[in-house]
Amino acid sequence: MRTKATLMNSISLLIADDHHLFLDGITSLLKTERDIVVTDTAQDGNKAIDLVRKNHYDICLLDISMPGMDGIETSKQIRKLKPDQKIIILTTYNDKEIVSEVIQAEVKGYLLKNSSKAELIEAIQKVAEGGTYFHNDIYDTITSSYADILVRKNVEDSAVELTQREEEIIRLLAKEYTNDKIAVELNISYRTVETHRKNMMQKTKAHNLAGLLKFAYNQGLIK
Repeated sequence: MRTKATLMNSISLLIADDHHLFLDGITSLLKTERDIVVTDTAQDGNKAIDLVRKNHYDICLLDISMPGMDGIETSKQIRKLKPDQKIIILTTYNDKEIVSEVIQAEVKGYLLKNSSKAELIEAIQKVAEGGTYFHNDIYDTITSSYADILVRKNVEDSAVELTQREEEIIRLLAKEYTNDKIAVELNISYRTVETHRKNMMQKTKAHNLAGLLKFAYNQGLIK
């Protein structure tokens, strides 16, 4: 029997899959592991999200094919609730399009359902320690998918055109100038600086100054 101390030091799991046999199988498989505990199970994405909202789990193991809400969308919703939540996707698919979506969902692991018990445990332990785990069979697919994502991102960025004034402002922002200081430097009003910053954020789809500066760096506007 597991002691309270053992449970406190264990890796807590939520497993979501719409197949009873699979849920029972993984739970049974991990019963003998002293440092891993299947705390809860869910049979669909909505239930998984509800459980994450109410409880803490070290890792969520999510099946990619669930009714109502698939594992990728469930991952996105969970990360909105808890941005630091560690997630491993479980699937039978080694598909480039799916892998691309998984990468963009920023999950920490991608495990095929035909993996061995040793691989499952290794994945759980690596992710729990702050690392990532992707099944060996999909590394080529991951590399290809990641390259596609970067190409799309570069094409999107290159389509964004900033005015000369906006480029001047973004270079001063990179030098940590405040809006007030930029207004003085460029001999324009504070409100004009604010308007330019707002327009640049919309054009580049940046959510904050860091995102805006990252765009400028990628475009060679700043070093």
